[in-house]
Amino acid sequence: MTNRSNKSWHSFMPVTIATLFVLIAFGPVFAQKADKYPKPDFSPMAEYFDVVESEYEFDGSGEPLFVVVAKKKKANVPRWWTIVWRDASGVKITKSTLMFDFADLQKTEIGEPIRGSAYAPYKRDMPKVKSVVLTEKID
Repeated sequence: MTNRSNKSWHSFMPVTIATLFVLIAFGPVFAQKADKYPKPDFSPMAEYFDVVESEYEFDGSGEPLFVVVAKKKKANVPRWWTIVWRDASGVKITKSTLMFDFADLQKTEIGEPIRGSAYAPYKRDMPKVKSVVLTEKID
């Protein structure tokens, strides 16, 4: 009986090694896929923030997010921004609020990075997105 189980393990091993090889070799390609989606023009935020980076997070465990890391330029900055994803015809796919936490904004010094986020369209809808518009939401 141990002979049979050893043989089945040995036949399974090449498949396991091949799978690991593919995951290691192409892992960065899969991880970068979300970067191909459109991002907004951040010029409406330019008076208040220097945007350092932005990315989509599709981890599958909850709502998809659009995350922005920005550095404050002023002591008092808006914490809410409206963000709208639209298709090629201009039809709204998703509208959300990009928000920076109030307490974090208060304790973050000028020039320090802070993280804000908004709910993004689901990954299955992202191929339809052709534009992303960001506007200040008056507090």
